[in-house]
Amino acid sequence: MYILHLPSWFPNEMMPYSGNFIEKHIAAISKFQKSITLKVIQTKAKRRHSMAVSTLSTKEQDADNHIMVEYFITTRTSLVGRLWMKICERYYYYKGMKHIEKLFGKPEMIHLHVALPLGNLAVKWSNQWKIPLLLTEHWSIYNSYNKSLITKSTQKKLKKIFITLSGITTVSENLLHAIQELFPVKKSAVIYNVVNTDLFIPQKENNFSKKILHVSTLHDHAKNISGILEGIKLLSTKRTDFILEVIGEFKNYHAERYVRDNALEKFVHFLGSMPEEQVARKMGECDFFLLFSNYENLPCVILEALSCGKPVITTPVGGISEIVNEKTGIFVEPQNVIQLVEKIEFMLQHAEKFDSTLARNYAVANFSIEVIGRQFQNFYKEIIHLNHIN
Repeated sequence: MYILHLPSWFPNEMMPYSGNFIEKHIAAISKFQKSITLKVIQTKAKRRHSMAVSTLSTKEQDADNHIMVEYFITTRTSLVGRLWMKICERYYYYKGMKHIEKLFGKPEMIHLHVALPLGNLAVKWSNQWKIPLLLTEHWSIYNSYNKSLITKSTQKKLKKIFITLSGITTVSENLLHAIQELFPVKKSAVIYNVVNTDLFIPQKENNFSKKILHVSTLHDHAKNISGILEGIKLLSTKRTDFILEVIGEFKNYHAERYVRDNALEKFVHFLGSMPEEQVARKMGECDFFLLFSNYENLPCVILEALSCGKPVITTPVGGISEIVNEKTGIFVEPQNVIQLVEKIEFMLQHAEKFDSTLARNYAVANFSIEVIGRQFQNFYKEIIHLNHIN
């Protein structure tokens, strides 16, 4: 039997890193559990609607334990075109479900990754196949910082999904508690995000200037990149022995203009978007990692920093305080730029005193592919057992 994965978010042409944490979860799961993932992907390429099943040989499929079923629809920007895309998307998800059922039989469970927009589809097929539905949630909309964003329409959709669920996992205790305040939750577990501990490894750094690294989407509402730059400006009036390297999924023109207008080019280097291998190298080269977010769930970049044995400066928001402590980093109050400068100054002097081996071992023991994959496998067994009893 197999698990059918329905990721509501996944990388695409417009957002190449969207939902990559979901793909990492599925990759870890497929090490221990046969998995099929269904996606309908928008593409700018002018092509006929098409379907591609993984071309891996049978032996490789068995080894990888993961089959991808993907449909592609051409992006259209007009009002009629967008409506047509919605119709096509719904049709190809239906066609994909029937195709998978015909080739592989019905799954043992549907694993929905993020409730919307695919929750209604998952509920329908869970009921039709009479199999359990599991949700893994990453969405920060449930957190107190963002609860006002849950409209009545969204709340109604979410309630219908949560009523149907056989179980839910979240990537932090904080997120689970936030969800429990809003919706009924039956069987639950906290299973953290995953990091490739074979890729994110400690490296010996020989930096002339101390290197600080920040990696994010650069969306100011969440990541407060403007607060970081304000802090760097203040710090640059006190000392000049540091460089902040910034890797961003998207360009932040306002941030880049702020650096130019304040003559901070010597201290702030925007590196743009990078593939994971290069991010791992930069993470290994830095002296410490910096994240000054207003809200989070469980950012993979902190797990990656710990896997590289690097201390972190971060805000204790979302699930971050569950995984960072005084042995692996320093907390700073959200939006407190003066305190941020103080903590950066401290870390510039004391980063090497943090135990790199301790941070690395903690990451391997709690966030590695092996550990997270096993945790999902065990939770699947619990859900399926309960479903058989009922």
